[in-house]
Amino acid sequence: MKRREFRRHAEAFWVQIPSRFRAGATLLVHDDAEPDPEHEGVFLLGACEPAFGQLEDALEAVGGGLAPLERASLVHLWYGSFAEMDARSPAFAWADELEETLLHELTHHWEQRAGLDALDRFDAAQIENFRRHQGRPFVHGFWRDGVPSGPGRWTIDGDLFVEVAGPPPWEVDPADGEGALCVAPAEGEHLAVVEERGAPIDGARGQLVVVEAPPRRLPLLGRLLGSLAALARGAVRRP
Repeated sequence: MKRREFRRHAEAFWVQIPSRFRAGATLLVHDDAEPDPEHEGVFLLGACEPAFGQLEDALEAVGGGLAPLERASLVHLWYGSFAEMDARSPAFAWADELEETLLHELTHHWEQRAGLDALDRFDAAQIENFRRHQGRPFVHGFWRDGVPSGPGRWTIDGDLFVEVAGPPPWEVDPADGEGALCVAPAEGEHLAVVEERGAPIDGARGQLVVVEAPPRRLPLLGRLLGSLAALARGAVRRP
């Protein structure tokens, strides 16, 4: 993946997106890499920066505000981050990841215009799942901000989370064609992990994570508004 090829593909895909979806957004392609300041070894692939932030704050201070269609955004791509991921894994499909990143950041752009935060919640859930993969403390219940995959089921970057009730061992069927299995958590834990029984991702399958259902809907702590998804393989997109 050459820098010129990357930039050419980014710009060509950008103009293929209908102009009504790009309205108010400006694409910036950077040559360098962008390390995640909070997670060592993680690189930011892209970001959606509200270009109206300071103006919005100033208007709110005097009782005014911007209309939704007046809210502009800067969409960033970092070539160096893609090159870093491409060097790490021969399975890294940089062109597909580039296109997915641009669409992801444009979704942030339109959520910001509409005052929504569903994608930010998903991004925060990805960060929490990254912490889980690293063996760090995480917020119990974060998976409920993942992609719904059925009653009591959510997926995050290929990891399938299945909530169960009652004492272990738990019998679950991940619906992957390989049948049900019986799992139990390690002593003192609230979840059981089975490798390669989750959802397809990058030519493999993620983890099946069987978890005790929280007694109630827990809010995610430390929402990382302005930060995106940390993938366990070390690449993230940012809002």
